[in-house]
Amino acid sequence: MRKKARATPPLGPVKRVALLMGQDLGYCRGVFRGIHAYAVHQRRWILRDSPPDAQILPSLREWQPQGIIAHLFDAEFARRVMALHKPLVNITNTLVRLKAPLVEVDHLRVGQLAADHFLQRGYVNFGYFGSGWTGFSKRRERGFHEWLAKAGHTLSSCYADYLPRPPLGSSWKRVDRQVGDWLLALPKPAAILASNDVPARHLAEICRALGILVPEEVALLGVDNDELECLLCHPPLSSVVNPAEQIGYEAARLLDRLMSGRQPPRGPIHVPPTHVITRQSTDIVAVADPDVSQAAAFIRDHAAENIGVADVVLALSMARRRLERRFRGCLGRTILDEIQRVRVERAKHLLAETDLPIPVIAGRAGFSTPQRLAAVFRRAAGQSPTAFRRQVRLRP
Repeated sequence: MRKKARATPPLGPVKRVALLMGQDLGYCRGVFRGIHAYAVHQRRWILRDSPPDAQILPSLREWQPQGIIAHLFDAEFARRVMALHKPLVNITNTLVRLKAPLVEVDHLRVGQLAADHFLQRGYVNFGYFGSGWTGFSKRRERGFHEWLAKAGHTLSSCYADYLPRPPLGSSWKRVDRQVGDWLLALPKPAAILASNDVPARHLAEICRALGILVPEEVALLGVDNDELECLLCHPPLSSVVNPAEQIGYEAARLLDRLMSGRQPPRGPIHVPPTHVITRQSTDIVAVADPDVSQAAAFIRDHAAENIGVADVVLALSMARRRLERRFRGCLGRTILDEIQRVRVERAKHLLAETDLPIPVIAGRAGFSTPQRLAAVFRRAAGQSPTAFRRQVRLRP
């Protein structure tokens, strides 16, 4: 006797979800991918997207979405969207007084990662550049400042409006003059965190106009790892990776709960950033000792090869004890520590940005075996390479 086929569970009602975020920013494109990764499993979600512009509001009212995910950085537009009284999730902490469920990156941790990135490179002079009033910019600045203060350093800040792009009516000439005066006054070498990749690229352009060398005199670090912005920058821009896809996935999950009639969480949902992508704009060690600087450059260029401390000493033609003492005095770590730090940084980049298997990553990062990678990586990052990859890449 033939078995009766199992009945397919009935599909729920269609849910129309509006995505008001545009696609001109790498962050929003990443969030979109995360939302889509969640939505494909819902089977009955219908997505429509539009830039967050008031012109879309008549069409939005006509379409009658069951839920909205929006990049709310304009106060009037945010007010009008909230007046629709639809389940809503916001993906940017720009308007600090906005009372809407929020999913975003942990901005304090962004600042801390940036501070660590610069402190490991020996910097003692620091700057911050971004908006003076937006929530995400102020919290990134706070995390940066507090982490530097713990290490005994101060911070000089310069403010201009970025959301993360400057408003269309802002004066480029006035901003360039203000920022140029600030850059010239900073003690050199200086390390600057910008609130996003867009203002970081603007800083690089102003530095070039003023004849300030990047990264030799000023190292620049952005946030979001928007590849278009980072690779248009001269030199290519280092950036704190914003976990946009994870944010999109969590925003969609939260919206699903809200559309089912559940209560919003009491506070924002924060997704932690995990690493910095190092490109030429910060790929330098800022120490006054030329021998230590040369040793660090040799390590940076050859860490993926089978080198050890003896190879660094031989390259500089110095006594090992003398170089070790000066290296530790400048950077607070040994030559071997620096070799392993550079290798772990490269391994993180490959784990996050490629699908290469762990044994291949071990070889490309300079580790003799996958087991050696795992041991050194766990000491440095507090987790295995596999766990790190799972954390930084979307796994629905």
